[in-house]
Amino acid sequence: MSTADTTPEGEKSAVPAAGPPPVQPEAKDAAGDASGAKNGRILIVDDNQAIHTDFRKILCADHGSELKDMEATLFGQSAANRRPGYEIDSAFQGQEGVALMEKARAEGRPYAMAFVDVRMPPGWDGVETTSRIWKICPDTQVVLCTAYSDYSWDEMMAKLDYSDRLVILKKPFDAVEVLQLASAMTEKCRLSLEARDKMAQLESKVEQRTQLLRQTNENLQTEIRERQKAADALRESEERYQLLFLENPLPLYVFDVETLALLAVNEAALRGYGYSKEEMLAMTVKDLHCAEDKPVLEERLSEANVRRPVNSFIARHHRKDGSVLTVEIFARLITFAGREAKLSLANDVTEKKKLEAQFLRAQRLEGIGTLATGMAHDLNNTLAPILMSAGTLRWDLTPEEQERAISRIEVCVKHGADIIQQVLTFGRGLSGERVAIQAGELMNDVARIAGRTFPKSIVITAQAEDGLWTAKGDRTQIHQVLLNLCINARDAMPGGGRLAMRARNVMLTEPRPALPAPAPPGPYLLLQVSDTGCGIAPQDRERIFDPFFTTKEIGKGTGLGLSTVLGIVKSHQGAVMVESALGKGSTFWILLPASPQAVERAAPYTPPEMPGGDGEAVLIVDDEPEVVSGMKSLLEKQNYRVLAARNGLEALAVVHRHGPAIDAVVTDVVMPEMDGVELIRVLRKMHPRLRIIASSGLGTEQGGGTRTEELEALSVKTFLTKPYTADKLLEALHGTLRNDSCLCTVPA
Repeated sequence: MSTADTTPEGEKSAVPAAGPPPVQPEAKDAAGDASGAKNGRILIVDDNQAIHTDFRKILCADHGSELKDMEATLFGQSAANRRPGYEIDSAFQGQEGVALMEKARAEGRPYAMAFVDVRMPPGWDGVETTSRIWKICPDTQVVLCTAYSDYSWDEMMAKLDYSDRLVILKKPFDAVEVLQLASAMTEKCRLSLEARDKMAQLESKVEQRTQLLRQTNENLQTEIRERQKAADALRESEERYQLLFLENPLPLYVFDVETLALLAVNEAALRGYGYSKEEMLAMTVKDLHCAEDKPVLEERLSEANVRRPVNSFIARHHRKDGSVLTVEIFARLITFAGREAKLSLANDVTEKKKLEAQFLRAQRLEGIGTLATGMAHDLNNTLAPILMSAGTLRWDLTPEEQERAISRIEVCVKHGADIIQQVLTFGRGLSGERVAIQAGELMNDVARIAGRTFPKSIVITAQAEDGLWTAKGDRTQIHQVLLNLCINARDAMPGGGRLAMRARNVMLTEPRPALPAPAPPGPYLLLQVSDTGCGIAPQDRERIFDPFFTTKEIGKGTGLGLSTVLGIVKSHQGAVMVESALGKGSTFWILLPASPQAVERAAPYTPPEMPGGDGEAVLIVDDEPEVVSGMKSLLEKQNYRVLAARNGLEALAVVHRHGPAIDAVVTDVVMPEMDGVELIRVLRKMHPRLRIIASSGLGTEQGGGTRTEELEALSVKTFLTKPYTADKLLEALHGTLRNDSCLCTVPA
């Protein structure tokens, strides 16, 4: 091959040489222009000037007449005349070739192929150059030219990822090889990109058809949905309710607002209440409620209220086995089977209410703890006159002086018993029954506790207007609300001040902003607690009802007082409002739904009777000798025969000796060796029909655990809380001896 060509480095030669290329060429790929014409651009990358000259002689039509004669001899004159024209660019290092490749790509005139020498010191070798060329233009076909075995085929393929765009040409090469490679590789590039273009066109057509089919399918689906919706609209409304009804995990039932008959029940209700479906559908909604709740139920199911929505109404339902469930009821008016009905959800909150009761009791005990010092002071003041008067009874007094001393002792004992009873009642609480709240009496009760326990520098007043309406609620919980507010008022007045409580009737004509929600229009009993203390900062006012939020010093408050107030008021369907300013005190208003028809009236006082006995034998069991001695003297004077025992074991021995001759037993609950409950359990086995009265200074609770259920299970109907008066003891004993309901046979 001749290497005599002296074309300078980087010079371009094109066939046909018809003039300069257009200024703004059309965008092309490596194969050709937009019309599909073959791309004849070839890049030569070699550090040898002679190699560039040889390539131009072979590939350019105006170079090498000797080569044309040879081609004509081999392939015929027509083949020589049909030789395609190529546009040749030259680069003498890999970096220069990559730069030309980038420039061609930017101009939209990429190279169809490149002849790249393998060894081009000192720059990149051919393998590295090829790798970089493919990063710029992946469609470019490459012929690696080499006269040495610098790389094995496997090594080159590993570095270049086994590409089908690569051909190896060994030097020295002849013209025919170069022509064949140029023709085949440029045509391959053109065909490859043409196939890709056609595939893209085919994919575009497929996508268009797919989109058309998708749109058609969506239209069909829309039509199906519309037809299905139209079909659903034809069904009765009760069928739609029933779909959610039967599978709901919460107990649901529907009842007729006119007849109150149950119309439908779901599976959860059947499981929860223990009835069969036929049994429940034969009942009315009243049959689910406990007898004690019937008065409240009658009001809610009255003609005026039965159609109103019910939100979080707490009630007690009984199951088929007789057990009682505490349920939270939500109800809405619906149309069922063409008639007015109510859909009710009865969520079992028995365990939740037990936990709430434990929390409230703990919070009440916390309140008692804050009053302990004041209570001790008040009790000491009560005991002092008793001790002084008791000592004077040993003197030689006139009958009038003796009567005054006895009366003074009696008054002080009742006063002390009243203090202890208030503490026990507040700390123990009731069982959560909703009764008519006598607001005036309740407020005066709280005022008495505060007056005895708060600093004397705080002036306490309580005012209740005449004709107060009554509200249904838990007396102990409302007592706790007022006491919590009073304790907060006390803490806000460390230097003293005025604490005022007021109760009055309010009729709201429009909703009033309040917590936990605006108070709707209607009649309310308003309880107001005001103080002249330090007030509440504006930034704290929104958070005072949050649990555990407190502005008091560490150790002086848990932050549960006002959150407890809000929780109790919410459970009574009531509302809380507050107004406060720094340095001007605070006022809290409690709104409780009231009944204007029911007006608070003081119960008439009836003097107690002092019934005597008829020679009946009574066994007294108590570990306090003074209690036994006092009871024995009282009962013997009232014509009873009295036997005594200091504990349960002694009592069993007395019963064993006298047997059926004993008519009644009055026993303390808290005793050493054998307590009263265990004694009663044994006595029931020995003499099932024996009449028994239980008594304790702790009420029906001991150590936090209730004994009420145990006593009721043993058919103990009468319980006396110490201290009790003579008339209460005589009345209880008289009633027990003459009441056949106290007789019960307890199975062994």
